[in-house]
Amino acid sequence: MRAIVYFILLILGISCTGIENKQNETKVDSVVIKVPTVSENRELPSKKPIAAYALPIDDGIGNVNNWKFAVNIYETAKTFEYKVQIQYKEIRATEMITIPNFGIDPVVSIKPGKSSLDCIIGFNDTKGLFKEYIQVSVKNEQLKFKKINSYAVVKYKTVIK
Repeated sequence: MRAIVYFILLILGISCTGIENKQNETKVDSVVIKVPTVSENRELPSKKPIAAYALPIDDGIGNVNNWKFAVNIYETAKTFEYKVQIQYKEIRATEMITIPNFGIDPVVSIKPGKSSLDCIIGFNDTKGLFKEYIQVSVKNEQLKFKKINSYAVVKYKTVIK
């Protein structure tokens, strides 16, 4: 009778150990890391500016001409591309910018620059920090559109064996 009890305990011990090993193996092998993805195309781009900066320019006759230094940013059909419309007095320009894909919906904004006819276009990173990207300014009565920082996203894949 003792032999049967020992035999049953031995079988139960082996069975439980086998189950524990299989569970541990499953946990190690089933690690899945998903990268958040954002669609490359925007379904309904807003027709209104998503960011704007404007400063009136005195024309010397009571602002009859409605002159201003203004920067407006608009969404396009591509999620990470934006149209930038710039105005200084009667000069108007349009530029396109591309924001890096950090795997989150882009948040583009405009902050004042160092002088009154200067502003910085930027975007928020994954931590919500503003990253300066493009400087728009007026120098010698000319519009300037200058990339002040470059950003890159590195994608890599880790294979778990």
